[in-house]
Amino acid sequence: MDERVGCRPDEVGRRRRALGIVALSWGLALAAGTMTLAAGGPFGEVPWHAERSYFALYVLVALTTGPTSAMIVRRGHHPAGPLTAFIGIGFAASAAALGWSFLTWTHPGLPGAGLAVQASGWLAAPGGFLAITVLPWLLRPDRLTPVRRALAATGVLASVLITLLTAISQQPGAPPNPLSLDGTAAGTAAMHLAWPCVGVAGVVGLLAVADVVRQWRGQPRDGARAYGVLVAAVALMFAGMAVLQLWPPGWGRASVQPLGVPILAVAQVLLCLSVVVVVLRTWDRGADVVVPRLVVWALLSSVVALLYVGSVGLAIRLLPVSDDTARTLVVAGLALVIHPLRQGLQDRVDRLVHGGAADPVRLLTQLGRQVRGESRHDVLPALVESVRDGLRLGRVTVVSASDPLIEVSSGTDRPQAPAEHRATVRLVVDDRHVGDLTALAAPGQRLDGRTRRVLRSLSDVLALSLDLVQSQLRLQAASERLGEVRHEERRMLRRELHDSLGPAIAGVGLGLAAAQRRLRHDPPGASALLDEMRGELTRRTEDIRMLARSLLPAQLDDGDLAAALDVLAERFRGAGLEVRTYVDPAAVLDTRHQIAVYHVATEALMNAYRHARAETVELAVSAPAGGGVVLDVVDDGCGLGDAPRVGVGLTSMRERADELDGSVVVESRPEAPGTRVRMVLP
Repeated sequence: MDERVGCRPDEVGRRRRALGIVALSWGLALAAGTMTLAAGGPFGEVPWHAERSYFALYVLVALTTGPTSAMIVRRGHHPAGPLTAFIGIGFAASAAALGWSFLTWTHPGLPGAGLAVQASGWLAAPGGFLAITVLPWLLRPDRLTPVRRALAATGVLASVLITLLTAISQQPGAPPNPLSLDGTAAGTAAMHLAWPCVGVAGVVGLLAVADVVRQWRGQPRDGARAYGVLVAAVALMFAGMAVLQLWPPGWGRASVQPLGVPILAVAQVLLCLSVVVVVLRTWDRGADVVVPRLVVWALLSSVVALLYVGSVGLAIRLLPVSDDTARTLVVAGLALVIHPLRQGLQDRVDRLVHGGAADPVRLLTQLGRQVRGESRHDVLPALVESVRDGLRLGRVTVVSASDPLIEVSSGTDRPQAPAEHRATVRLVVDDRHVGDLTALAAPGQRLDGRTRRVLRSLSDVLALSLDLVQSQLRLQAASERLGEVRHEERRMLRRELHDSLGPAIAGVGLGLAAAQRRLRHDPPGASALLDEMRGELTRRTEDIRMLARSLLPAQLDDGDLAAALDVLAERFRGAGLEVRTYVDPAAVLDTRHQIAVYHVATEALMNAYRHARAETVELAVSAPAGGGVVLDVVDDGCGLGDAPRVGVGLTSMRERADELDGSVVVESRPEAPGTRVRMVLP
């Protein structure tokens, strides 16, 4: 079992096979280098030449093709994975065989010299020809028609025959090959198959290139870039092999042939890169950051070698200086171009591997284009969708850290995904933690360092957008709450003026008119009536003061019911009534429920002050376990008496409760003098 939680057995097996491929290919390449160093690097001493000039190429192919195969094998069952593994291990074994041949040359007592020299050729032959004749057909298994299968099989057959022919031949100047059939009838007959096999391989390879070109033209932009590199790689491979094997004598062969190995090195690196990108479709799903770095190193080394060989050849031929001076000038020139060359290669490889998401600046530009024209409320969802699409992630979620709660997501969640497939970034604005960004890799992928860095770069944009959306929601809620509060306040004023103050003032006007009529014939009666009207005006003046005290406070505009009730209690304390308030923190109410509680509490306090002649009132708001809210207003006044009168205040309280499907009960306290007003709202 694998130690990582959530790894399936097939995934564990793929990981182990991938590690085995890298270990074997790199191990053989390391052994080749070690044996060559131990032999003193006798490249100019050994009498054979057909393979020794390829040593650096074989090592480079082993170092690049091994990780290529490992990445493909690690991510699924694709036929290109085993094939590239075979190619890489073959080249690594070829380099190791060549290193052993060098060692046997400097240490004559060691066995296997002739076999090692020849093995370096026939171990590399399958890789070179399979990469041209078979690999392009296997890149898209879903398009492997019977015709393509037949052509791939033909390429395999041609590669096998070329390998066998290489194994039974004798290289000039090399130690005797124990497998050689030179000088025999079978060997002579076999050699007649060499050029036909090479021709068949060339035709199949050209058809493969044509097929890749056809697919190239039908791909989207990022995919077309990958297929274009694949076409260029195969074309360069043809060019390199032509320079090495087919260039005619007398046509500057001595000057052109040294370019063959660097050209093949560039072709091989581009081939590995394009195979990874095409097979894994990294422009859609992302890839590990090690791919661009390794490829840039290999490409830079190969291109510099190609430039050096070509520039030295031209400088020796064209400049009137010595060979050593020409080489010195070329090295100085290359030193000036290496850094910009590496920067350019890095940028292009990143774009090839990661598509449009390679550069955060380009990604931000893409985000700007996608969210342009969206309404303010749709900007955050558009940003989240753009980040998920731009970085080829499986899911992106943005969740606010405070009220109002906001959760915006794009993609499909996988709760059982391992930790390396998930990343969380804090969203901070002005040192305030406004939320969290959670990213989940696409199925079969993991979050590489590049993606994590880009997510951190984009976190500020998402944080500002989230903070803006929260501010808009808070402003909208405050505006709606203020509108409801002011509407309820106007209703209360209208009700008090129409039902209480209006009739009372009208009655005072009628009383004054009656007093005026009685003034001539009944002065004492008119005086008594005026005294009664003066008392009524005094009471109504006090009612106006009470009405002013009952106006909705500013604290209710902010939804703070506890502070609003404290302000209400303080107003009545100024009139001589002791009011104690308590609001349960668990009682979370919307604006309508808060206004209803406040108005009923105001009516109950008015009645306690005006009619019950109370000295102390207990006001409590609680939240029962079953839900809803309960308001209790208990005073120590004279109580309701035997026949309580239903007035405007009690009617107003019941109307408030009825509007919210609640109830109001007004009753005398059974345990002590006073009155209890209880309102229950669901």
